[in-house]
Amino acid sequence: MRVKIVSPSNAKLKITRSLHSRSGILKNELFIMEGPRFISDYLCRGVPQWIFVSETAGSMSGDVAVAAAEMNVPVITIPDKLFSDIADTQTSQGVMAVCPLPSVKIDDIPREGVFLLLDGISDPGNMGTIIRSAAAFGCAAIIAGRGSCCPFAPKVTRAAAGLNSAVPIIFDTDLAAFMGSNSDVMEFIGADASGGGVERLHGLEGCVGLVIGSEARGIKEETAKCCSGTVALRMTGGVESLNAAVSASILLYEINKHSGPYLES
Repeated sequence: MRVKIVSPSNAKLKITRSLHSRSGILKNELFIMEGPRFISDYLCRGVPQWIFVSETAGSMSGDVAVAAAEMNVPVITIPDKLFSDIADTQTSQGVMAVCPLPSVKIDDIPREGVFLLLDGISDPGNMGTIIRSAAAFGCAAIIAGRGSCCPFAPKVTRAAAGLNSAVPIIFDTDLAAFMGSNSDVMEFIGADASGGGVERLHGLEGCVGLVIGSEARGIKEETAKCCSGTVALRMTGGVESLNAAVSASILLYEINKHSGPYLES
């Protein structure tokens, strides 16, 4: 179904504007995704609630809209000015999908493979990059603790290349409580500048939780107490630390490289 809207007071436009905030995302259980490539990939694993297309959208965006319409997704054409009002990017490609927030229950995720625990990752760019790497290296789930930014905020979705819908994500979690209740089935290893070598991550067996803290504060004390050990990336002198997303990505690569089929999903 394809329709055209010109009124800024349209209900779907109002809902979409609210999805730039955590409260709007949680209230409506929806999130937005921009760009023809990300949306095209998403159509292979999910069905948007509706899609907005600007009047001057390019051919790639138009092709995505056609594909969505063939899946019976409502496709709504709007004037460029209205599209700019709801877009998160300054140079948008003129297509936006409004997608259902994935419904994942923490108790339904099998305790196997690697869980990535995020302790206070507040920067959307870092969060998105970490999610993208977690998807690439086959993480079983991402558990974002309280104090982390919303994993489905527009900037996170963009940095994650839309892959926040490709890996199970639980957020606003009490990490210490989760770790305590799963200590009998999972081993938790933290990333810390004072930790041991990454060899600790080689040849892992069973279910493992890799804990990544914020750049400013690292892993919180109550979270660190639940870890059986910590690892650090060795760097040349004069370099104090790495970006949290870079550190997480390298550590996930180390696990994937040295644990054979351990991360295969």
